[in-house]
Amino acid sequence: MKKQLSILTFILLITVLSYSVISQDVTCTFTASDPNFGSAVSFTSPYPENESWQTIADGNLSIHVSNELGETMNVSFYTVAGTLIGYNDSVGNDSTVNITHIYSPYTHYLIYEWYVTINSTHYNNQSGMYWFKGEAVDGDIDRDTYINNTDLSLLLSNYLQSSSDRTDINEDGIVNYLDRSKLQHNIGGPYDEAPTG
Repeated sequence: MKKQLSILTFILLITVLSYSVISQDVTCTFTASDPNFGSAVSFTSPYPENESWQTIADGNLSIHVSNELGETMNVSFYTVAGTLIGYNDSVGNDSTVNITHIYSPYTHYLIYEWYVTINSTHYNNQSGMYWFKGEAVDGDIDRDTYINNTDLSLLLSNYLQSSSDRTDINEDGIVNYLDRSKLQHNIGGPYDEAPTG
């Protein structure tokens, strides 16, 4: 009788352990660093382009997301301080997600940082930090926060020529008196404004 009880106890213990292992496999959360999944989650093509100068007139942020299991994801955008900018639920795999965010007030030269998180059945991941810099003041062609004779010289080197660079301040396709007038109107600096909000 004791032997039968020991065998029954052993079988019961094996059953409980097996159930526990199966349950853990079903509910565990994998991350991008999980060796079983390699680079399971992908964050690509951030907009504005990472480490770029932007006028951010449209106020848009976007990222392309995908995961190896092809799961639907909840995607959230955050500021560097961890403040939620916006989110989009039920994003399909291999999709670009867009969020409109109004930077108010928008500040020239200020670095804006943001990141993205995704949550799905098996993944909870965070992207790296992305950043872009608020575009320079009109006329600061060399982007040194001053508008001075250096900028004027750069503008004059393209004078009356078609141009798609920063010397064409009003972006009409040609560097002329209109661009020179804008530059001279803004002469001064430094224009390295501090963040105000």
